[in-house]
Amino acid sequence: MNKLSNIQNTNAYFSNFKKGTLRFACSVLLLLIIYSAAAQDKKTALQEKKRKLLEEIEFTQKTLTKTKASKEATLADLQALSKQIELRQKLIKEVEGEIGDYTQKINTNVDSLKQKEAQLSQLKKEYSDAVVRTYKSQRFADKLLFIVNANSFSEALRRVNYLRKYANFRQQQATQIIEKKSNISGQIATIDAKKKTKEQLLQGQVKEKTQLNKTVTQKNTVVQSLKHKEVQLQGNISKKQAEAAKLDAQIEAIIKKEIEAARLAEEKRKKEEAAKFAAAEAAKKKAAEEAIKKAKEAGKEPAKEDIATINKKTETPVNIGNTPEYDQLSSNFYSNRGKLPWPVEKGFISKGFGTYTVPGTTIKMDNNGIDIRSDANSNVRSVFEGKVVGILNNPTFKNAVIISHGEYFTVYSKLSSVNVSKGQKVSTKQVIGSAFTDEESITEVHMEVWKGASKLNPADWIFRK
Repeated sequence: MNKLSNIQNTNAYFSNFKKGTLRFACSVLLLLIIYSAAAQDKKTALQEKKRKLLEEIEFTQKTLTKTKASKEATLADLQALSKQIELRQKLIKEVEGEIGDYTQKINTNVDSLKQKEAQLSQLKKEYSDAVVRTYKSQRFADKLLFIVNANSFSEALRRVNYLRKYANFRQQQATQIIEKKSNISGQIATIDAKKKTKEQLLQGQVKEKTQLNKTVTQKNTVVQSLKHKEVQLQGNISKKQAEAAKLDAQIEAIIKKEIEAARLAEEKRKKEEAAKFAAAEAAKKKAAEEAIKKAKEAGKEPAKEDIATINKKTETPVNIGNTPEYDQLSSNFYSNRGKLPWPVEKGFISKGFGTYTVPGTTIKMDNNGIDIRSDANSNVRSVFEGKVVGILNNPTFKNAVIISHGEYFTVYSKLSSVNVSKGQKVSTKQVIGSAFTDEESITEVHMEVWKGASKLNPADWIFRK
């Protein structure tokens, strides 16, 4: 009986150990699944961000290569170099963040490896203790004798069943140790792979920093070159800004005309509604008067409702506001602030909104909108649905298209050709023309956003890359 009791104690010990290990493994697995999904999403977002940055860097480099065809340094060179510096700085920052993530992952994996090695040591010790305990409990008798010495047939069956289960459990314990060793080997391989990736990122970062330094040097060279002809450049800019002022006045006139037309249309609508209301009220009173007259002729009391209708003082309702369609279009445009598509498929903002000084020089520039550098003959698209309310032509800004979006307006200039006509309704991303390329092989599209007569920064309205 002592032998059976010892073996049963051993069985209970391993059974409890097995249950605890299973619960621990399930918890760890669930946490790993959740963490893995979140980590994968973050990794995908980082890769997409890096991909876009690399695409923009490649595009700015291509525009620089084109402008280098001109012998002298230009403002376009400076703008492209400034943009490339900004993009490379962003890329380096992203890579630094990625390196930090990999460092953290490596440290986490190393900690996990230590835990697994400790668990393996514990498993080996417990398995060894179980083997010794089993040997001590059975060293004076073999398995057959253990079964034969049973007090009854049912007890013998229980002993057979126990020995079979115990043998299976021992096999499971051995398998678990082998799997744990395999997991440790896999963990080591994972750490090595992450270290290798981290080394590659570090090498790429060094390369990017070297390229950034070269770009900064290029920019400084261009700035020095431009400083020697600041007077000439400022004169050219002043001429362009005079043309911009003319275009600005034309745009403002068209927008004011459109606003006035919308106001007159709304007044007309209100008058028509008021006339309909007055006619309906007059018809009601006339019907009430006829009913009262008939009641009196019949010697009856007139109906109170008819009397109330006659005595009612009616006032024409004043509907303040625009048409529902106008308000809906304005609301939809505003709700898409920061999410509107770019007017071209590829490009970067070469000149920002407002008044600013060109870095490193005393050259001052004023911009009513933004200028987007793009490829030659790029399609120019409407950023939102609306109606074409004006098409203009200017020596500097070439063709321009003005589109109404309720109380908001978008303006697209520096177009070599126009594909739409005044009064035409357009949809989001509909092609309205093609981008103009100047004598320096620079292709830029000028975009403005107006709310009534107020100019807004288009960069706040289009999707930020």
